[in-house]
Amino acid sequence: MLLTKFKNFFATAFRRKKPGYASFSSDLHIRGAAAETGQNKSRLDFLAKIRRKIQGKKREYQKEYSRPVRKKPVYVKLVILLLVIMVVPLGWMYGGGEKVRQGLHSISLFKVTKIEIAGCTAVNKEKILDASAIALHQTSLLTLDTSQIASHIAAVPWVAQVDVKRSWPAKVQITIEENAPVALLHSANAEGSQLQYIDAKGIAFTSVTPGAEIDFPVVTGLMELPDQQLKEKALAEILIFLRKVRGNDPHLPAQSVSELHVTSSGEMVVYLVEYPFPIFFGNGNTKEKYSRLIQVLRTLYKKPNGKELLSQIKYIQMNYLNDKVLVVESGSG
Repeated sequence: MLLTKFKNFFATAFRRKKPGYASFSSDLHIRGAAAETGQNKSRLDFLAKIRRKIQGKKREYQKEYSRPVRKKPVYVKLVILLLVIMVVPLGWMYGGGEKVRQGLHSISLFKVTKIEIAGCTAVNKEKILDASAIALHQTSLLTLDTSQIASHIAAVPWVAQVDVKRSWPAKVQITIEENAPVALLHSANAEGSQLQYIDAKGIAFTSVTPGAEIDFPVVTGLMELPDQQLKEKALAEILIFLRKVRGNDPHLPAQSVSELHVTSSGEMVVYLVEYPFPIFFGNGNTKEKYSRLIQVLRTLYKKPNGKELLSQIKYIQMNYLNDKVLVVESGSG
């Protein structure tokens, strides 16, 4: 008899009125004397709870069925990354270094898809890209050796400093700082002679190629000095002079200097672009001598026939009697 009551209850509970909807009765009608007992009442309460749960699940299912499909949340990538960071050391500890490396390299999420290069002016970006040896959609950001890539790029002419950074999950940022030439260094070699760019520290960083910019003062005679100490001292005075002319005083701008020649005794001689006469600086106190030269040129330019006077100068001696300047005109004896 109890089995019959269960069958009748479930038949009533799950009877459908319309397609797509479930019909449930809010009240339970129990017949017979057994319904009055506490045991039957407890059992029926339990069955009512089950019925309400089933009803709630069905409604929940109908709501979920009508919702649009959601995309995977962004934090999934972060979870993957954390798992990789946790798993890799364990794999290495148990002797599977190469297998782990191969596995990491095969993860498509971390394949490099973009390379950003900043700081290029004299250097072509393609040269930086070639030196990095990073292959798009092939190189993995997880196995990327940033220090090795930086050393390869640093070997490119004109590159002074390199910074290589990962940008997760699939981008590489390369920032370079280029050398700033201040002069051209002339030196002899097996093929005859060559010109090299030197920076503000006097370091030659690359040779001048055909068609390259050469609008810089040329340093001659320095590399022919046999004594290393004399060479270093002469170079120091040259760098002081170059630093002063980069201030671009209107009477002696950097563009007006043609050549800085070093004699066999280590003394510096300056030549200008517009005038052929030499200016003898000697081998010391270049900073003070530069200031005196500016005063001399300013005085000459102020005269009504200043350019004519400059064209008639034979030479200027900056170390004449220590604190004096000697200006010698052509034919003056």
